[in-house]
Amino acid sequence: MDESPNCAICNGPATPECPCESDRLQIAVKQAEDRAMQARLQEIRDWVVSHARQHILNAFERLSSARKQSTAQYLGSLPYYSVYVQYSGRPPIHPMHLAPLQAQISEAHADLKRGIDADWRSSVLRYPEVLDYFYSLVELRLPSPTSPRVMEPPFATAGYADAGYGHVRVKKEKKKRRERSEREGSAAPPDYAREHMYTVAGRMRGPPPVPTPPIQPGYPTPPPNAYYNHGY
Repeated sequence: MDESPNCAICNGPATPECPCESDRLQIAVKQAEDRAMQARLQEIRDWVVSHARQHILNAFERLSSARKQSTAQYLGSLPYYSVYVQYSGRPPIHPMHLAPLQAQISEAHADLKRGIDADWRSSVLRYPEVLDYFYSLVELRLPSPTSPRVMEPPFATAGYADAGYGHVRVKKEKKKRRERSEREGSAAPPDYAREHMYTVAGRMRGPPPVPTPPIQPGYPTPPPNAYYNHGY
């Protein structure tokens, strides 16, 4: 006789080809993870993204600041540049000197823009590395296998007293028997009901009155109401 339980889902034979329990287990695990971890995962995600974004912005700021400083130094070294800035791009210098200066300034600004774009791109492309680093700082600790909370969870502390299907079935059977007994009692004939009431009343109030014992030979027959005359 095969004592292996049938599949809990389809009630078919528990064979490796039956995927019901495995599939339902995966669904149950996913649902349990969502209930237990969703809020924590969101908190961890927000923390990691916040720190990673701030690091990327800080790194880009350092790169772009250094590039802007280098460009400013280059422009300051150009002839007539200070006069150009003083007169807001309309310096009183000969056009022969103004044209090359304007071309150098324009090229320097273009180089600065290309450099800033490159710095931003290189900073953003580091997100995977930066995210991995900050995620690695998050500590996920599993409880010890010998922890009382692991060894004796609430459902084990009760001795695995299952109040599931069997408990419900027994309660339903008791309820059915009680209802059937009540229906049969309410449908009983009047004489049976009175007899039943009398019996219950007799058990509650004591035995029924015992008849007067017969008179033994040799004793005179007492007159009527003799017992009442003596206070009985």
